[in-house]
Amino acid sequence: MRITYGVVWQEGEGPLARGKLELLPDALRLDGVIGSAHVVREIPYNELSTVRVGRAGSERLDGRPTLLLDLVSGARVVVASVAQSGIAAELVERLTRATLGATG
Repeated sequence: MRITYGVVWQEGEGPLARGKLELLPDALRLDGVIGSAHVVREIPYNELSTVRVGRAGSERLDGRPTLLLDLVSGARVVVASVAQSGIAAELVERLTRATLGATG
């Protein structure tokens, strides 16, 4: 069973995307749109270096707490839920477990 969440996300200083986040067996998948263009981004769990909740004003998207995904490459992806307010902390827990499983 796949777990999905309605989210908005931003990679680095790029444009804001909206769509869904899915937790797959080996990767996190972001699937949605930027403007009218379809975009899909899969991030294998073993490419995540840090996963945490961003609460500072500069770390928020549209004023919402965010999930900060720091990648091994040095890039950052910032994700915020569009419907469920406490989802960032839940995702940190799930991704931490998935990341530990990917390295073990």
